[in-house]
Amino acid sequence: MNQLSYTKSASIIHRQTNRFYDRALASFHVGCGQQFFLAKIYEHNGISMYDLAKTGHFDKGTVTKAVQKLEELGYIQSCADGDDRRIRRLYTTPAAEPVIQTLRQSKQRWDRVLTESLSPEEAAELLRLMTKMAENAYHYIEKGVSESNANP
Repeated sequence: MNQLSYTKSASIIHRQTNRFYDRALASFHVGCGQQFFLAKIYEHNGISMYDLAKTGHFDKGTVTKAVQKLEELGYIQSCADGDDRRIRRLYTTPAAEPVIQTLRQSKQRWDRVLTESLSPEEAAELLRLMTKMAENAYHYIEKGVSESNANP
């Protein structure tokens, strides 16, 4: 029964987080689906689409759609790699700067909302445990994918 509570709570937090970011970034026409990618590209200017997908455990289609939207909005540009033309390198544009600033402020505000009634020690422990749970989920699914590919 506890597992249902974990997943239900995680689902509620995920949905409310998406709503929060959708509202916070609405004036920039960036939604919760693009904010992660924009932040990662900003932090790692020149990142490849492949590496961007790996950082958040996203599939190529999800990354492609988000990147296309951010390019259409003028917040990023993609360029072919100098050594391997098949690789697309992603860079933020100056137009992304106000979005990034709003995103940073919003993240800090949302983190405060989520941990409002927690002590600093409880918040740190929660982060540690949630990180472990996320790793468990990722490794379980990846192991299952590998096993199902090996044994058709």
